[in-house]
Amino acid sequence: PIKHSTDFSVMKYMRRLLGLLFFLPLILEAQNGVLNQLSHERVRAAQVRTQFRVSRMFLDSGLGAKPKYIYWRAFKLEDQFELWASDSSIGPYKLIKTYHVCQGSGDLGPKRKFGDRQVPEGLYYIERFNPNSNYHLSMKVSYPNEADLVHADKQNPGNEIYIHGSCVSIGCLPMTDSAMEEIYWISLSAQAYQGAQAKIPVDIYPCRFNAKNWTYLNSQYGSKPGLIPFWKNIEEAYKFFNKHKVPPGFWVDDDGKYRIVFPQNFHLYSENH
Repeated sequence: PIKHSTDFSVMKYMRRLLGLLFFLPLILEAQNGVLNQLSHERVRAAQVRTQFRVSRMFLDSGLGAKPKYIYWRAFKLEDQFELWASDSSIGPYKLIKTYHVCQGSGDLGPKRKFGDRQVPEGLYYIERFNPNSNYHLSMKVSYPNEADLVHADKQNPGNEIYIHGSCVSIGCLPMTDSAMEEIYWISLSAQAYQGAQAKIPVDIYPCRFNAKNWTYLNSQYGSKPGLIPFWKNIEEAYKFFNKHKVPPGFWVDDDGKYRIVFPQNFHLYSENH
């Protein structure tokens, strides 16, 4: 029995070591990406201005000082942008801070074509960090995704949706420059920790799906084709996170409907996966 236990511990150690060796190039690539970002003056300034505040914020939440696993949730009706975080890929995630989206655009409902002024709704991730944005700093949202491409205009669904500074927007999520520096540095730090292939999720909802808001959605938008079924679909992701406190992953079926599964990053750095 003792030998069996020892063998099991060795196997467990070797499995974790092999996992680390597999992901090491991706981690180094992400860390090199941070170094490249720090060659830009705006990013260096953001680091200086926010690093201590961010560390304090995470420590006060009972987490390590550096962001590791994070999850962003936006609510258009409430003009809120939530930061959730965990020290483990399998959670539970804790609410760290809620930022104010300082200017709205369009109406409730998903983006469907270029120029409709709509902020997308659905399940996304950070696709790119832009240190030279015309709007201070910006992070590209992965619109259009597989679901959007089923429902959106086939010729020009639109693109270039960002979370950015300067507090102006047509179809994006604008923040004050101070808030954007914090959001940018937190996201960049988490990306460096997780590795270049990890996807930092950004889920955008029309509102919080509670009874009061559903009454409002049904009364104001119930006659618009497809909106209520679409919102019922993305509500599944909203409920998944509220129940499990782990960001929802998904795949998209042929009808453009989200199918909720365990998160894309669920397996990373977990000794059990």
